[in-house]
Amino acid sequence: MPPTTAAAAQPDPLGVALPLPERPAIPPAMPCKALVTSATADAGGTGYRIIAATEETAGAGAPTVCVVKGYAAPQTQFELRLPMTTYAGRFLQGGCGGMCGVISESITPLCSNAHIAGGTFAVAYNNGGHFAAGIGDGTWATDPELRMQFAHKATHATALAAKAIIARFYARPPEHSYFVGCSGGGREALMEAQRYPTDFDGVVAGSSVSMPAAMQLFLWEAQKGLDAAGNEIFTRDAVAALHRAVLAACDRLDGTPDGQIDDPRRCRYDPALLLCPGDGQATASCLTPAQVDAARAYYRGPVDADGTALFPGGAPYGAELGWIGPGAATRTGKFAAEAFIKQVLLPGELPQDFGWRDWRFTKAGLDRLLRAGASFDATDPDLSAFRDHGGKLLLWQGMADNAAGAYGMLNYYQAVRDRMGGLAATRRFARMFAVPGGYHCRGGYVPYDEDFLGAVVNWVERGAAPERVIAAARLEDGAIRRRPIYAYPTRTRYKGGDVNDPRSFAAGTLQHEPADGYDWPGSRARTRGKF
Repeated sequence: MPPTTAAAAQPDPLGVALPLPERPAIPPAMPCKALVTSATADAGGTGYRIIAATEETAGAGAPTVCVVKGYAAPQTQFELRLPMTTYAGRFLQGGCGGMCGVISESITPLCSNAHIAGGTFAVAYNNGGHFAAGIGDGTWATDPELRMQFAHKATHATALAAKAIIARFYARPPEHSYFVGCSGGGREALMEAQRYPTDFDGVVAGSSVSMPAAMQLFLWEAQKGLDAAGNEIFTRDAVAALHRAVLAACDRLDGTPDGQIDDPRRCRYDPALLLCPGDGQATASCLTPAQVDAARAYYRGPVDADGTALFPGGAPYGAELGWIGPGAATRTGKFAAEAFIKQVLLPGELPQDFGWRDWRFTKAGLDRLLRAGASFDATDPDLSAFRDHGGKLLLWQGMADNAAGAYGMLNYYQAVRDRMGGLAATRRFARMFAVPGGYHCRGGYVPYDEDFLGAVVNWVERGAAPERVIAAARLEDGAIRRRPIYAYPTRTRYKGGDVNDPRSFAAGTLQHEPADGYDWPGSRARTRGKF
């Protein structure tokens, strides 16, 4: 089969996928089905087995791929998709979410999937080292080895096995390897950079904070956002009214009248300003006393009786619309946190009838979680081995993220800056992007999408460090907003004109290097900010 030119990325709905360096296509060296053998293979000391390999075409015009299904010992199931005619020497591994247990089918941000559709990448996903009923199921965690597989081993084993299969199929190893993950997948991304620094050349990590401590945020919001009978304190009208008031108070802090808050850390708004009149009659435009108290608690985040922060902040200003609905802590988050604490972090240490209402917010409780969760916690700021390998790290954080807040990733980036020689030295290999209005991994009250995979590929393969990315969002009125987002800490400056046009913006001037270390017991940052 003669080489062809590797296919370009397929169009993405909002038109923000970046062009990748053109590379000649590499044809397979063997038939797809020939990958299946009856023997166990070895990759770097990890045993794996291919169960099936079949050719598949997603649809008209889509590249044909060889879909490989297999597992690595002891039970890391993986799927690897190998393009038959368009492979350009790139390997991409996608992360999973929550407690994993299922095999993903895409990455976030969503527009980066255009590159996968284009067929230049061999792409792998795995189940995090165990089978589960869903990403909130912790039943598997009764096995100590499976807990360590979930912590970091399964991601590494998949990388080893996938690269070995790629080398066999195309008669050469991948020329460049990438990892993209968000939330739990962001934790996996950082774990790879920290523990296995030579696995990947480029890593994209989104919305990742201290996973053990993050469970407290879910439990805090559930305990504060549900009454004694289990009813939600917030209504759709209440969060909509609060969201409007917050935007009215803080929208223009960045000098742009665009209905979004670029940095919610600068915002201040007291929900008591919306307190319903003294007659107690709630309306669609005011908050009850219970809702005021709950909103204040959400913004503050988990604290102990003395007011010590037990997590880097709480719900960001602007995130109010995410306080209700299927993904809210009051619905599913509380059960996922309960399962993670009870079954993964502290198996056998809590009463059998322990429930989400039983957790108490104390420094001792936090310390217990951090010690028990050390193997799962990807907050080590020492990335020197990854840097020395030539690796490039792109961090990103939605600034209206209810599941991770707006402070945690910045706190980690500050810790990396402190450890790796300051901002300038860190930016040579690790950059961060703050996405205004973005929720947890996808969507938002301004639902921006941006191509971070394309950015890191161009950084690795062309040496083009990303100074900015173009983010795009389809607004409620159908208009498409495009906005440059600059590598932190450079702010986006409004020059005037149409707020939906990227030409109306430029890079702001950095007056001084920000201090982003958050004062909480789990912080590894030496430089603390004032928030």
